[in-house]
Amino acid sequence: MPDIKKIQPEKAPKMNDNKQEALTNPFQTVDASIAPVFDQPISEHYHSIFIRLITTFFLLSVTPITLSAILTAAIYQSSIREFLPESSVQHIEQVLLAQNTLILLLVVIMVVFAGSLISASLVRPLKRLLQLTRLVSESKLQYQLKVAAADEIGELTEAFNTMIRKLREQQTRERVMSQMKSEFISIAAHQLRTPLSAVKWTIKMMTDGDLGAISKEQREFLERGYQVNERMIALVGDLLNVARIEEGRFGYRFTPVDFIDYISEFIKRYAQQARSQNIEVVFEPPQTSLPKLNIDTSKMDLVLQNLLDNSIKYSYRGGVVRVFITMLPQFVEITVADNGVGIPKHQIHRVFTKFFRGDNVVRLQTEGSGLGLFIVRNIIKNHGGDIRVESEENKGTKMIFTLPTSKELIPPHEITFEEFIGGL
Repeated sequence: MPDIKKIQPEKAPKMNDNKQEALTNPFQTVDASIAPVFDQPISEHYHSIFIRLITTFFLLSVTPITLSAILTAAIYQSSIREFLPESSVQHIEQVLLAQNTLILLLVVIMVVFAGSLISASLVRPLKRLLQLTRLVSESKLQYQLKVAAADEIGELTEAFNTMIRKLREQQTRERVMSQMKSEFISIAAHQLRTPLSAVKWTIKMMTDGDLGAISKEQREFLERGYQVNERMIALVGDLLNVARIEEGRFGYRFTPVDFIDYISEFIKRYAQQARSQNIEVVFEPPQTSLPKLNIDTSKMDLVLQNLLDNSIKYSYRGGVVRVFITMLPQFVEITVADNGVGIPKHQIHRVFTKFFRGDNVVRLQTEGSGLGLFIVRNIIKNHGGDIRVESEENKGTKMIFTLPTSKELIPPHEITFEEFIGGL
């Protein structure tokens, strides 16, 4: 790719004792790598493309006419000096034809030469700029164009390089802020988890009568407090998981598992919870046997827990949640389908983003952090699969995810936060 230079990608400043310095000036690497390009002027002499075009077309039009006039005048003068015989006239015509042919050839050569100049001045730089634009549209900000012309194209190139530099600076700033935010959330969640656990076990001891007899009314108050505390513990757990995902240290341990046995046992644990809300959970195993799947069972527990919790929570009483498996080439497809409230069509594209909750769900005043499906998608991606949603408001939702049947299709490393976000 000619004249497009690659700049080594900068790394976000490491969060340590110099966090404030990193935050106030997180662009040192960027400035050091591209400052020489931007500190130098384009050229000492400015040559406008407009002037070049005018000059070119002036030469193309005036020069042939001038040459033709001069040659014609010379021939005319020589022919009127004396009356010439017919043979001489024919000779003159042949000479004129040869001269006109020569003039035409010169014009063609000049047109080709001028076209090459215009192409070099306009077309090729614009093509390179288009190539760079495509790279930027793919979030590849480590490239920039070499400023070689002292004209409007040069100004445009310099402006484009400046834009890329600012985008790169903004990207670095966001990476630093995201890292600091993740660290803050992780620390805060860890600090909250200990007192919440203490509250949980204290309430549990009181309701069990270990701290003395309590009245029925006191028990009801304590049980409500216990449920609220459980929701807070779940929220803290989600925040910790998200922080680990963003830091790229969620940690995966894959083992071969008989997936049908695994998922059927997991669903049995949810059957009682669903029946208490008058909702039936049905597992439909595949007609054919499955190979053992390499999964992290603790992470897959989170996937199924989130998907089943959502289906049960947002289903109408008397509804049915169906879980079924389909065999695909190289993949196993798992579907969790309900006939609940569904997701508004205009919000489906946001389902797997952090803190998303549908407008209709918010109106129902149900509990939830909006982090579950974000975590689910990360886990599925790190298992080498994918997840999608099909939903219609007031008719139900299908969460469909895939898992590879071959260990070779599992990513060799944990997907980074930038890679994960890029796939949204």
